[in-house]
Amino acid sequence: MSALPSGTGVAARLAPAKPKTRGFLHIVRHGAGPNAIYIVTYHRLNQEGSAAQHRTEGHPKPLLAEGAQELIELLERIGVDFHLSEVRGALEDILRLGSANIPDLWLSDEEMLEKGLVEG
Repeated sequence: MSALPSGTGVAARLAPAKPKTRGFLHIVRHGAGPNAIYIVTYHRLNQEGSAAQHRTEGHPKPLLAEGAQELIELLERIGVDFHLSEVRGALEDILRLGSANIPDLWLSDEEMLEKGLVEG
């Protein structure tokens, strides 16, 4: 018996991790109360020039949420961590001021496309 790991296990460990891009969500509220509409846009911060980034760099694709519950569901699908104080503060700012940013959201190019945050 060999003490070496199986080939598939080694291949899985050697597969390069997909690079993630640092960015933030900008959320703007239009209207008030239960009829408010929220526009969510992802903005990339480090666009250093890889070929994959140029393919998805195109334009941010604003997402629409009709009502607060739909906004929360959209943010959950994107992967926003509601336990972070920055996120809770941003949600408070949206209610008080009408817009806010959720900082430090790291997504790969594939995740941005999958979540509909960039035009494909």
